[in-house]
Amino acid sequence: MSVTMEERAEAYKTKPRSVSQAKQYEQCPHAYFLTRIAREGELQAAWLAQGVAVHAAAEAWEKSGRQMALDDAQAEFGRVYTRMANEALEAEPDEEGWQASGPYPGFTDLERRWSIGREQVESYVNWYKTHPEETVWKSADGVPAIEQRFDVTLDGVHVIGFIDQVIEHPKHGPLVRDIKTGQIPAMTDTFQLDTYALALQEQHGLECSAGDYWSGKTGRPSRVRRLGSAAEVVDRFKAMDEGVKAGDFSPSPAPEICQRCPVRRSCRYDVS
Repeated sequence: MSVTMEERAEAYKTKPRSVSQAKQYEQCPHAYFLTRIAREGELQAAWLAQGVAVHAAAEAWEKSGRQMALDDAQAEFGRVYTRMANEALEAEPDEEGWQASGPYPGFTDLERRWSIGREQVESYVNWYKTHPEETVWKSADGVPAIEQRFDVTLDGVHVIGFIDQVIEHPKHGPLVRDIKTGQIPAMTDTFQLDTYALALQEQHGLECSAGDYWSGKTGRPSRVRRLGSAAEVVDRFKAMDEGVKAGDFSPSPAPEICQRCPVRRSCRYDVS
């Protein structure tokens, strides 16, 4: 039995929230509506497969106790990348339905990111091989914090997600780390890391006052961010939650936003 758009809109009023939902809603509520409720067709993008595949390789390598051979980690990247690329090509065989990356059209970008992703996996393994002091934090039951799931309620808002890594840093103590294969957020944008730190405190009683991003572009962690207040995290989730419940999906058109929007073909406010 098919679900109507009205039924999905009603269901989204009580769905768990996430960092990606909150950031998309803050950037453009109408894009949130078109993507998640109207379910409009999205443009495919090669960087999505690259990101997921690098994460999968990093997770496999970490869960091997950092003993997996580089070739095997790259093979894991290849398996995931190939599967996702084939699925995306089946869903959208026309290059017009793919997002370009700078001067690279969609299919060219898909080919080149195979090599870029393999190089990023190699950089990831090499970083931790040469920095073994940056170990993975383990919860009380001995489980390494790799793709650590969290499920918390923040002032009445149900928030879920996965934390890429929690690192026992020799200088900063427990530190939340997210793997980025593309551009990393600005120093002032700590919302994702702040959310993860708050979730760790809520679920494990772990205090994290710092976070960073492992950058695939540089092959090393970013500068460490001092994390913000828990109150700001809660306020942002509450504002997003209230907006969705109120049906407020106003557009926020701007060239820099619309150019990267996967549902711009279906948006009458597109200014890309």
